[in-house]
Amino acid sequence: MKKQASSFDKTELLGGVLFPLFTLFLILRDDPLKTNLSWIGNGLGYRLLILIWAVAGALVFRAMIRALAEALHVSLKRREDLTFLLMVLSMVVPYLPETFPLLAQLHILISNLAFIALNLLILRVFYQGQKRRWSLGRRGMEMTAVILVICALIYMRFLSVNSLLEMFYTTAMAWLLLRTRRQCAA
Repeated sequence: MKKQASSFDKTELLGGVLFPLFTLFLILRDDPLKTNLSWIGNGLGYRLLILIWAVAGALVFRAMIRALAEALHVSLKRREDLTFLLMVLSMVVPYLPETFPLLAQLHILISNLAFIALNLLILRVFYQGQKRRWSLGRRGMEMTAVILVICALIYMRFLSVNSLLEMFYTTAMAWLLLRTRRQCAA
């Protein structure tokens, strides 16, 4: 029996609603234009909340990408595990440049690698999916590119990875992945 298009499943609820709300809750603890989640977690003493956020984010993105891959009939072959491990590691390594300058640099490196790996994985799913659902795969790659351009513009405007950028990316990618998966079901 097919689900109705208007009902949320657990992936859509977690990825499209609860995780962005959790991110918003965390970024409102400080100025979203001047800080990022790493600073909020480590610098302001919310380490446990940020670790929960990182693990939840990795699991939510993993669920969304797996659901999208399944809808597009793309096999991931567990290649996504490194991506999600990097996402969690980026928050495990502390970001405290005053106290641990070398660990802060490692944190930045791992965070950047996680971001690149996540986007390459998403683009790979859309690229392979376009073989089966050409218009959805192509549109997904185009929308991913638009989201990344907007992220670059936000970055260039404030010259930092700030909470506004993190919130935009989380919400936009959740929306794109879930919207495309719904279109696959239609």
